[in-house]
Amino acid sequence: MGQIQGSLQNIDIDVTGVGGATYKTLVCLASSSVNTSADTSSDNTNCGILTSVSESSMTIDFDAVCEVTPSATQTTYKDLLAAMVTKAMIKVRVQSPVVGATAVGAAYFHEFSAFINSLTLTQANAEFIKFSGSFTSTGTLDITV
Repeated sequence: MGQIQGSLQNIDIDVTGVGGATYKTLVCLASSSVNTSADTSSDNTNCGILTSVSESSMTIDFDAVCEVTPSATQTTYKDLLAAMVTKAMIKVRVQSPVVGATAVGAAYFHEFSAFINSLTLTQANAEFIKFSGSFTSTGTLDITV
C-alpha cells in the first residue's frame, strides 16, 4: 500500500468556460478540498418513509500563493477575479489521485462547469500574498476516468 503526496494533484481551470485546450493549472496551489454533496428530502407516509435524493453537486475550496511571473499555463488570481466579476461560467477539473492501481494524475475524474462563489486576497507583512476561493458546480458532474 502506498500514499500519494498532495503536490501530485492539480486543479485545472478554463476561465473561458469552453473546456479542452484552454485549461490552465491553478498557480502555486497550497491546499484544496473537493466536496461532493446531494440534498435529500423525506416524507413520512402510510407507505413508510419515502426519501428522494437530488442531483449531486461539487464545490472545491482552495488556497494558493500569488506568483510574480506566472507562466502562460497557469491560472492566476487576476484570471479568477475577472471571471468572478463578469459572472463567467468556468470549467474545473481535478486530476485523479489514483488511476488503475498505480498511475498518479493520469486522468481526470472531477470535472464540471462552475461559478466562482468566493475569492479572498490575503496580505500579511512577513508572508507571501495568498488567495483562496471556492467553486460551485452547475450542471452535470463528469466523474469518468
